[in-house]
Amino acid sequence: MTANDGPPAVGSITVDGIAIHVATPRLTARFEGPKLIALNDARGKPLVARDPAASPAGLELLFAGGDLQPLGVSRYARISAVAVSATVAHVHVSDTEGDATLRISVDAEGRLVVEPSAYTARQGLAGVRWNVAGIQPGLDLVAPLWQGCRMPLEHPLLATAAAFDQPFSWSAAYEWPFMWEAALAILQASHGGWSVSAHDARHAPKRLSVGHPDDPRTLGFEAQVHGPLHDSTAAGSLAWLIDTHAGGWEAAAGVYRDWLRDSHDHDHLLALRPDWAGDIRFTLQWCPCDAQILDAVARLMDPRHVLIHVPNWRADRYDENYPEYVPGSQGQAFIAYAVERGFRVLPHFNYFAIDPNHPAFSRLMPYVMRALDTQRLMGWRWVEGEWVAFPQGHTLLRGLRDEKTMAYIHTGASAWRRLLVERIAAAAADLAVPGVFVDQTLCTWNLDNALVETLSSAEGMVALTRELCDLDGVPAVGGEGLNELSAQYQTFAQAHLFKSHHTNTERFEELNPVPLGRFLYGDLCRTMGYAGLGGDTPESALRLEVHEKLGALPSLTIRSAGQLEHPTPAVRRVLDRAIG
Repeated sequence: MTANDGPPAVGSITVDGIAIHVATPRLTARFEGPKLIALNDARGKPLVARDPAASPAGLELLFAGGDLQPLGVSRYARISAVAVSATVAHVHVSDTEGDATLRISVDAEGRLVVEPSAYTARQGLAGVRWNVAGIQPGLDLVAPLWQGCRMPLEHPLLATAAAFDQPFSWSAAYEWPFMWEAALAILQASHGGWSVSAHDARHAPKRLSVGHPDDPRTLGFEAQVHGPLHDSTAAGSLAWLIDTHAGGWEAAAGVYRDWLRDSHDHDHLLALRPDWAGDIRFTLQWCPCDAQILDAVARLMDPRHVLIHVPNWRADRYDENYPEYVPGSQGQAFIAYAVERGFRVLPHFNYFAIDPNHPAFSRLMPYVMRALDTQRLMGWRWVEGEWVAFPQGHTLLRGLRDEKTMAYIHTGASAWRRLLVERIAAAAADLAVPGVFVDQTLCTWNLDNALVETLSSAEGMVALTRELCDLDGVPAVGGEGLNELSAQYQTFAQAHLFKSHHTNTERFEELNPVPLGRFLYGDLCRTMGYAGLGGDTPESALRLEVHEKLGALPSLTIRSAGQLEHPTPAVRRVLDRAIG
């Protein structure tokens, strides 16, 4: 969305010095320069109230290397405001580290639209962040982080450091769509609240920060720059919509869901789902090739209602020699038996991983993902039960045949997508399965080589899953993680839990999950459990409980039929939900 889309605006904006007053039928607001110092709903209830002289700054610049610079706070800062029309005002900020403009307007619905932009003579600009501080007590954050949570802003599980980070770090801002799965943040009271969202059909990189060293009740909305950052001197052109709502968080989420459906051709996407997708009641994740497990499940429920994710079906060992997808004798026999009995089987593939020793790697090496800030080649290496640094030297990169080492290929490269789709199609036809599972589809980031063939890594993931929907029949495409982009062409997704992909993070028991992801795109893509779901420890039982609250399909990760034949109370609860 841009600030001037659509019918005429509803409301008024007046400028008095550097004070900007906004009044619409939905809200009133006041800015002091770039700082939002007051926001009230239509009844006059305060939603934001802060001292204009207090920190944090309304705008901050983020540079490569983790340098965060506030604007408008030094002795040399200059701030001015200009009334452009009755419904548009500009705030100009100049300071030692750069210059910025905050475009403030109202739209036809009476919503407030804030569009920050910044430019500087210094190279390496990574993004511009607009901070909203002084969020009133009693307003919790409801956000699509790991499928949805509702938490006080000050809770340690939510807080992020105001810093620039690398992928896989939870300490800084939540990157979209890897962790912040839809560009929406709702501030919810017992009744009513307000929200900030980006109706962004251009899929620009963005991030959400929670908390600030100077005010824990602060949210930061950041427009990022596509990599590479070396020559970058400008950031912005992303509009943030501020709106109020009555009732529960579903009211604000419903507006965003309607926009998603309009912008993503919702009816067409629904038509791509296989007819049987809605019949699934139970899933087994990471299922071993053990026919006794299938027999145990079949004694409990109709196999046609069961989805089986099978990782170890290839002739090669798990996570080695990708993208070779040739069935092994054990895997082929197991899948054939499962399909014959009526189970819905999704064999495991990977959407962007390639073994550096594979013959195709040489021609694909130019498209290996590079980290935004360090330019390091991205991938993973697993040695003796632990992660170690992905090699950057040419010799070692191809010299690890006895280890699990994978490079990440940017899926914007059509050369990679064509190769991968051909191999997945051949394997799916050989195995006669009703769908495929492509691992790591949540791993989409802003990169140093951000755009390949004009596609970002997130858009490349969408392109790949779209092409897999063209396989023979009406295939189900499964993936890892779920967000507003991956939901378009995935039918099933392994949902990760809040900062707890394999094991529970500290204070995980304090998490308050809400099914926001299911509300936004659950009719397109059904979530499944991911890992640690044996139900044989208090930790795994809690994971099963959180998945249930998030609306995921009943799911287990088991190693033997005995776990079904002699279930723990937690497993029994999952089975009862599935059977019932």
